[in-house]
Amino acid sequence: MSANKTGISVYIFGIKDKTYLAKAFGKKLGKASVTGYCIRFKALKDIHIDILEAAIRHGFEAQEEKGSTKRGRMGLR
Repeated sequence: MSANKTGISVYIFGIKDKTYLAKAFGKKLGKASVTGYCIRFKALKDIHIDILEAAIRHGFEAQEEKGSTKRGRMGLR
């Protein structure tokens, strides 16, 4: 996650298909720009938080499928 002058960017890595985020979550998110691994929006009020959460969870699940141990090292459950 990164905050900048134009808003907030959430990066979701571990997804093999660069078009997946846009296809699966793009239209449902609200006022957001969705690229290969990034979801950008100006304010939380502009998006559907539950859809953003689902996208983030999908990223974690994709990492787990790869056998990544990063999640454990980061202290996330």
